[in-house]
Amino acid sequence: MVAMVEPSGSEAPEPSGWALVRMLAREFVHEMRRPVPLSVRYLRCDGCGQVTPHRADQRLYSIRSQEREITAPPPEAVCDECGHAQLRTVGDEIPADVTVTCSGHRHRRIGSKRSRRACARDFAVPAAASSVVCPWCVTVQPGPGGPVNR
Repeated sequence: MVAMVEPSGSEAPEPSGWALVRMLAREFVHEMRRPVPLSVRYLRCDGCGQVTPHRADQRLYSIRSQEREITAPPPEAVCDECGHAQLRTVGDEIPADVTVTCSGHRHRRIGSKRSRRACARDFAVPAAASSVVCPWCVTVQPGPGGPVNR
């Protein structure tokens, strides 16, 4: 999403009333006309041992009220397949080397159902991925590596 609001340190007042409505409508139309793909990381999961998509991160905070201290370790990537959370390391992302054509259906612009027309976008994924997530329609599909029997 492209932010059209002024930074918080600026001198200009924040829009309100009809100016706010116009700005929100402009941002909505911009998002509908120029969608941005979801960023999906492919990592080898420490839990299931497969190369899987990791769309979410989790961070656990610890609060000590006596010392008035809040600590937070680095965020952990959460596996979409098994839900295992693992710390990120340098170079742990598997490079994309295969192009996949999406066979899913994207959401309709108005309503909550999916469109009848296929997404059919091309995107790159690692060859060893057991499942892939289309960054455009966010559908989970079997990957080029297929599921590995454990």
